[in-house]
Amino acid sequence: MNKRQLIFIIALIVVVILISVYIELVIKPQNMDMNLKKVNPLAVYTHSNLSIILDNKPVVIPSHIGINKSLWKDHSLDKYGVPGMPMDEEGETTMPGMAPLYTNNNNGRITIGSIVDRNYTLGEFIYIRGQLDLNNKKIMAFVDNKPVSNYSGIVLKDGQNITLDILTTS
Repeated sequence: MNKRQLIFIIALIVVVILISVYIELVIKPQNMDMNLKKVNPLAVYTHSNLSIILDNKPVVIPSHIGINKSLWKDHSLDKYGVPGMPMDEEGETTMPGMAPLYTNNNNGRITIGSIVDRNYTLGEFIYIRGQLDLNNKKIMAFVDNKPVSNYSGIVLKDGQNITLDILTTS
């Protein structure tokens, strides 16, 4: 191998290294940024916090309201929620669909995850759950510690804290 061939091979190696560095440092991060900017299928994704006090005792708001069939009584809003989908490539494990209003934990955190941008109300969440009997009860509602007269009409907004203080009347 002569000196000219050696210089050519070294130059070729330097060019390959420079191209590799350029791809790693410039092109890949741009592609990752583009992937991060992909359209979210949810038009609305927020969280509200709900506390229920029944006859001076806190009520646990169960996890998986609007996900678990036993905690999902009203299906009138299903068309706005997330449909079920396969969780693996074989399609053997399926994630259940979710109502547009659901809970992931038993801390009273309501997730609003909807494919349609619209207002959702506390009343709609209560209907989805379907097991909170409010007949013959005195209900005092508060949003961020401010009294609200119509608890069912409270529009769920990101970060708000809602309290229902319910008293059984005789």
